[in-house]
Amino acid sequence: MNERERVAEASEKMAVAIARRELAAIRELLAPGFVHRTHGAAGVDAAAFLRAVEDIPGEITFVKLEQIEIDIAPTGALVTGIQHAQVIVDAQVVDDRRGFVDWFVKHAGEWRFQAAVDLPGPDSD
Repeated sequence: MNERERVAEASEKMAVAIARRELAAIRELLAPGFVHRTHGAAGVDAAAFLRAVEDIPGEITFVKLEQIEIDIAPTGALVTGIQHAQVIVDAQVVDDRRGFVDWFVKHAGEWRFQAAVDLPGPDSD
């Protein structure tokens, strides 16, 4: 498996772990000093990110990654794409697609998320 495939595998593991709310698996994929940002908001650390995943309302039906692009650099890897998630809240299906940018670094020989940025969806103001 080459480096690009290893990064893609880590990205897919994160999507599955979020869909299943497997906080321990998510934590394992985060590098020390991880930061998560959303458009127009302050960054949050790993603990706050984990709480946010845990607090997603309703039942998560799936989280899938689409249109993934991976660029390997000497100091890390840049991953961009679309996250497609579906959640059922109060018997209503919420279908969400949003862009993302993730920065990976090697930590303990494994590719880990150092930073994650959610971009506004196409229907956002």
